[in-house]
Amino acid sequence: MWYIEKLLRDIESSLNENENIYTEIEIDLTKEQIKSIKEQIEDMYMCLTEVKSSFDIETKPSKLSRIIEVNTDFIWETIEETWSSKMEKTSGKIGSLDKKRLIDENLNKILGMTNKIKKLLKNEDR
Repeated sequence: MWYIEKLLRDIESSLNENENIYTEIEIDLTKEQIKSIKEQIEDMYMCLTEVKSSFDIETKPSKLSRIIEVNTDFIWETIEETWSSKMEKTSGKIGSLDKKRLIDENLNKILGMTNKIKKLLKNEDR
């Protein structure tokens, strides 16, 4: 549940110019769309609160290790869908073999670093 709340906070933050967590954002939505999205987010928060109370889910402080674990899992999943061969299936041909190699080499490096982070998490006493 906490990860859904985190994602909602990220969306909410991106909708508020003064709280925006991204360095650069192009506002391509109307004020009405933004208002409606904010209303939906508020309703989603209420649903999450209801679910948490129904199951007696206590709000506990998030552990840093858990945040890192969930986000590195998400990085893994995203990379699995981003290899050059999969990108070509969904987005069309990639210009050259060199570009494909560059994409895959960098994704491979990111996976390696993600694995190192996961190993570091396992070495910590929690």
